[in-house]
Amino acid sequence: MLQPIITEHENSLLYAQTIQNGLLPKTRHFEKFFKNHFVLYKPQDKIGGDFYWLTKKDDIIFFALADCTGHGISGAMLSVLGISLLNYVIQKNFDNVGDYLTELDKKWIETFNNEITDSHYNNDWLEITLISFNTQTREFQYSCGGGEFAIHQNKSIQIYKGNSYPIGGWQIEKNRTFDTYKLTLEEKAKLYFFSDGIKHQFDSTNKKKFSRKRLLNVIDHYHTFSMEHQQDLFEFVLNTWQEDIKQTDDISLIGIEF
Repeated sequence: MLQPIITEHENSLLYAQTIQNGLLPKTRHFEKFFKNHFVLYKPQDKIGGDFYWLTKKDDIIFFALADCTGHGISGAMLSVLGISLLNYVIQKNFDNVGDYLTELDKKWIETFNNEITDSHYNNDWLEITLISFNTQTREFQYSCGGGEFAIHQNKSIQIYKGNSYPIGGWQIEKNRTFDTYKLTLEEKAKLYFFSDGIKHQFDSTNKKKFSRKRLLNVIDHYHTFSMEHQQDLFEFVLNTWQEDIKQTDDISLIGIEF
């Protein structure tokens, strides 16, 4: 039987996939910080522009989900940049998570201002949701740069958003800042972070998008199941929805229970 021929390009993608996956938090990191979780992460082309990030400083857990411009190789390169800059800015001592995004935005723009030869690249950006949770006081903060997420608690689900503009991109504001919001998380609150890819995935007829409304309905329907079981159910729903239609974007859906 003839073995499939792997091209040099495919080898490069597989190697890049190994590197990108190596930068993402592992299962053991989630298990160390949260009661339960699941990660549904499906780049469109082995590698992609979606990434998630997790760390802890003293008593405070930080988590982010981001969606960079594009997908494939270009998106993956931007995701590496995003992870690197998050690791840098989190070393600063801010009281509000929005200040970390403001600093991230400055560093991101500085990076592309070094590109002299082609101003086209100055439009690269990332949409991000950053949260913090104090394990002692249970204070919960979030800040969004074009991102959004959902919380299921008190028998209902609600979407939370922040600033509509992303990190980077063409800036209209002279001094762009990102707002911080504070919420009370009930015991066993379940948080769901997602990128645009899952909302924009077309159905088997290639006519309808999955949509935020449908996603929230699925979350509301399955939230009582264990996080591990929820991941299987979400994958089944997505696979049934798209059938043989090609994936149109990177897909990320992460569930966390505090």
